[in-house]
Amino acid sequence: MDEALEQAGQAQAALSEISATATSKDRLVTATVDARGTLTELKFNSSRYRSMAPTELAALLAETISKAQEDVHGQMMETFGGFDGHDLDSVKNLLSDRPEQAELHEMLDAFVNGRLPGQHKAD
Repeated sequence: MDEALEQAGQAQAALSEISATATSKDRLVTATVDARGTLTELKFNSSRYRSMAPTELAALLAETISKAQEDVHGQMMETFGGFDGHDLDSVKNLLSDRPEQAELHEMLDAFVNGRLPGQHKAD
């Protein structure tokens, strides 16, 4: 149990460090997401977006945010790829009884199931 608590602490520390930033190919927009894949910053690097068609701008934003989310997923794989499924399940089970660790539990659950935190489970 002590080992699982230590792993939970390491996982939480690692997750707090994970974020990703992506810039569109045309350098018009930059998006940053956290370990959950949630957009934390959106920056327009010029005013050219004002002359874009709404659908074009929406597609550019979606593509850029998606690139940042993919990078976060890659970082999660890199960070937790060394844990085997048993290790992660042990940590998840330990955390499920600790309400203050609900966010970490949800993030590990998402990772184990191949999705970003906040994404719905596939049926």
